[in-house]
Amino acid sequence: MNLAKTIVIKPTMNCNLRCGYCYEFLRNGTSYCKSDMNIEQLTKIARRVANLFPNSKILWMFHGGEPLLQNPRYFEKFADCIRELNKSLGVYHRIALQTNATLLTQEYVDIFEKNADLLSERIISISIDGTENINDETRHFSNGTSPYSKILNGIETVKKSSLAFSTISVIGTHNVKKAKEIFDFIKNLDSNLCKFVPCYNSDKDGNSEKYGIRPLEFANFMCEMFDYWVHNAPSQSKEKRLIIEPIASIICNLSKATVTWCEYREEKCSNFTCIYPNGEMWLCDNFIHESMKETAYVKNIFDVGDSELKEILLTPEKHCSFNDFYEKMMSPCRNCDIFEYCKGGCISTRYEMQKKSPELHEEYCEAKKLLINHIKKAVESALS
Repeated sequence: MNLAKTIVIKPTMNCNLRCGYCYEFLRNGTSYCKSDMNIEQLTKIARRVANLFPNSKILWMFHGGEPLLQNPRYFEKFADCIRELNKSLGVYHRIALQTNATLLTQEYVDIFEKNADLLSERIISISIDGTENINDETRHFSNGTSPYSKILNGIETVKKSSLAFSTISVIGTHNVKKAKEIFDFIKNLDSNLCKFVPCYNSDKDGNSEKYGIRPLEFANFMCEMFDYWVHNAPSQSKEKRLIIEPIASIICNLSKATVTWCEYREEKCSNFTCIYPNGEMWLCDNFIHESMKETAYVKNIFDVGDSELKEILLTPEKHCSFNDFYEKMMSPCRNCDIFEYCKGGCISTRYEMQKKSPELHEEYCEAKKLLINHIKKAVESALS
């Protein structure tokens, strides 16, 4: 039986940075999953999955915490394991990495470059929020010092190799009013893709806190970003053209092309399995563990046999109450005039907003309409 999905691996929940808005620390606490997943446990998981699904296409996405807190040999051994499984079982498994880049040394880049054929799109995804002043306002080492020079060193090391890199930036109170500055900075970094994600941290009543912004603030930021991108497009070669998310996903939905970002797909979290260091399997790491366990927690991979694991990976939503939750959150969206482009957004984010403040949830929808209609108008004008 075929299986095609992304498995997010969190080998550690430890991190050498202490970002002021970090959702892992804010949602799940600093004590969550104190132990790491060792390489023997991880390769055993990979072998189990490959043997259960000999025709599978799996993207093993390293996330955290900071995954590079494991040593370079950890990733070398995992790459060796994946290469062996691809060859011996005929599976198509690839590796992806999300990192803060502060530990992205030449030794690490050499390992990834050596295994570039296993690295998804030959890309390393790097977290950076903007220029030094912007980045250092929220992102710092646990001792309070700036990580900025180390992040840039990591990026430069990748740029000197045959690999590519993308960036992901959190948009909060520290940078939401600086769209032009961030656009120019990211463009000059020479990445091939950048993704902007909003910080919606809020208290129990829905009031923004810990660098959190309102949905309409993020929508206005992205409208600005789209305008700069359109203005800049003629000067960019096809090879150097910057792809920006969520702009790219919205344009793909407008043109009925394939979208990969779950927020803009009708199929949501069931296409992912997130495995924590202690073996817990969740549909996505965006669900708050304290309040959403019944909805999104599946089981512990170390406690289930092969037949049950096979069922879980094929239909994880049947092993928790996700289907009921999905219908509850998606039903009101289907009659909306932008549903075919928005696809309901991130339903775990919407749920938390709805629970805290109906007005905040309403604003989330207004913001989606603002951004999508802004892009739609420009696309229709260009095609007319």
